[in-house]
Amino acid sequence: MAAIDEIKNNINIVDLVSETVKLRRTGKNYIGFCPFHSNTHTPAFVVFPDSGTWRCFGQCAEGGDIFSYLMKRDGLDFQQALQMLAKRAGVQLEDAQSEDKSSRETRKRLIQMMSDAADLYQNNLLLSPAGKRALAYLEKRGITRESMEKFRMGYALDSWDSSLQHLLSKEYTREEIIAVGLVSEQRNEKGDPVPDGRVYDRFRNRIMIPICDSTGNPIAFGARILNPDDVPKFLNSPQTVLFDKGKTLFGLNHAKRAIREKNQAVIVEGYLDVIVLHQAGFANTVSPMGTALGEFQARQLARQARQIILALDADAAGDNATRKGIDMMRSALKGGGEAAGADGRNLIRQESKLHTDIRITKIPEGMDPDEVVLRNPDEWQRILDQAKPIVIYMMETASEGRDLDDGKVKSEIAEQILPLIFEVPDPIERETYRQQLARHLKISETLLQYTPAVKTQPRNVAKARAAFPEKPRLTSESSLIFDPKAGFYSKEITILQYLFHFYESPGSFSKIDRIFRKFHLMPLQPEDFEQTDLREIAECYFKGINQDEELNTKKYIRDNLPDTVTATFARIEKPNFQGSVNLVELDKDLARSIAFLRNEKCNFSIIEIQTLCGDGADTDSGPKEFQPILEQLKRERNHLEKLLDSLSQKYG
Repeated sequence: MAAIDEIKNNINIVDLVSETVKLRRTGKNYIGFCPFHSNTHTPAFVVFPDSGTWRCFGQCAEGGDIFSYLMKRDGLDFQQALQMLAKRAGVQLEDAQSEDKSSRETRKRLIQMMSDAADLYQNNLLLSPAGKRALAYLEKRGITRESMEKFRMGYALDSWDSSLQHLLSKEYTREEIIAVGLVSEQRNEKGDPVPDGRVYDRFRNRIMIPICDSTGNPIAFGARILNPDDVPKFLNSPQTVLFDKGKTLFGLNHAKRAIREKNQAVIVEGYLDVIVLHQAGFANTVSPMGTALGEFQARQLARQARQIILALDADAAGDNATRKGIDMMRSALKGGGEAAGADGRNLIRQESKLHTDIRITKIPEGMDPDEVVLRNPDEWQRILDQAKPIVIYMMETASEGRDLDDGKVKSEIAEQILPLIFEVPDPIERETYRQQLARHLKISETLLQYTPAVKTQPRNVAKARAAFPEKPRLTSESSLIFDPKAGFYSKEITILQYLFHFYESPGSFSKIDRIFRKFHLMPLQPEDFEQTDLREIAECYFKGINQDEELNTKKYIRDNLPDTVTATFARIEKPNFQGSVNLVELDKDLARSIAFLRNEKCNFSIIEIQTLCGDGADTDSGPKEFQPILEQLKRERNHLEKLLDSLSQKYG
């Protein structure tokens, strides 16, 4: 028996709660005044001995098991509550692996130092006379004060040590300041740092733009010149213990929600482009640390959204960046392994495999994205709407500036584009591209048949299959993912099993979110799981799909899950799927199942409140205490029933 289950079996929840709450029996359950909010009129707190759970039907509107009760009562985290209850229950816990707290604390301190530096630079920009020139430049570029504050933009003084002295005065050490790349070290003729040599501010007389991780912590800076004679134009922080430029996308911390809601990510080239586009309402925009998109960055975006649009600058460098971005995207989705200069065939294969729609758009020549959107936001939207699939973009690029009346040119273009078309797994999409190529070259479609003359042959292009845990049976029928007669705990386990095995990215899970938001319902969250062990697993799952350091969500969960819930997690990691899986309707099946369970709980809560109101509660004060939560539950039930009704045609 798992330690958590043994503890629950050995501790009576009524005894635990009775230590601080005076309970009285009502039927099979117990009621009392809630210890978590002020109330002396209506006993709104209910303990359910059969399930070992509690719930406040008054102001708190919370509930859980013995662990969550002790955590809320005594202000403990899960591990602390577990230790206390294990001791009380006489259960011996296995020693959990000690975590490297020192490393975590060091990182936390360095991030705080970067935040202090960002505050210094922002004060220089907005409050210091020395920052007026930088402020005027940003305002001229069309950036509002609100955007400057949102992105924590700043200004580094034209000084060799002002930032250094400020951070030293806040008791950060020289070594810590060096470690995050805020200062440069004196070096010898070999390029090595001179021991105890001079250090000086890396960023001087520059506009400072904090580069944040996906949770919003500043980990580096991008710095733009004010003096046109200075070089380089943009200076980034070096690679540090906090900052890996290949694993960072500028603006992602602000863009993630919009990317998921629109199911689309837009990649532009510059930091200021991102800021102005966000300011104009295009919050699904990010930028890589340079013109080329790194492998990790591309996989980050593939997790967030199905559609990715490359919108790099239209000049020669931008065009090269677009091509390089295509190659890097291909390599990223494939996971590396081929030369970066390879053609787009593998990109198309992986685009299908990961259900990612990669498109490319062009910006008016001589303009940057921020200039376009400041001139006319509708124009930028049209540019995004005109983004083309890879095959079409490559077709047009291969033809650009060439004589399409020349038969040899037509033959060369066909030889270059046909292998790309041949890799497209969807037969309708493939045939559409073939017809478009024929029209583009003004030749008969019969000349563009798939023949052995095309060197690259398709490799199971129409047989792409997802990998399934324990190979559950596939079906074309739709149904609930669990037995409707099963208990709440069993249903919650099943939901977590499906999330873990079929929804490994925020982009995939956002489909479920959108279904619930459409009906004005809260998306699934850890609080939906009543038992603390499942809630801990759910919290780890949601952290896993929302973080961007470890893109393998399953690995993140395995590495970060508390050891004390591993026995429960084993049922999720290695499930025995009883029913069949309909992949086509899985999103709706899961959404309907979650709604079904919520509706059950809603009805249960409504009945309990109605029972409390009629069971010795003060008839004057009782309804006042319960009325807000009762109305809220009925509203939620109404929305849930509408959601379930909307899916009824799918389920017969």
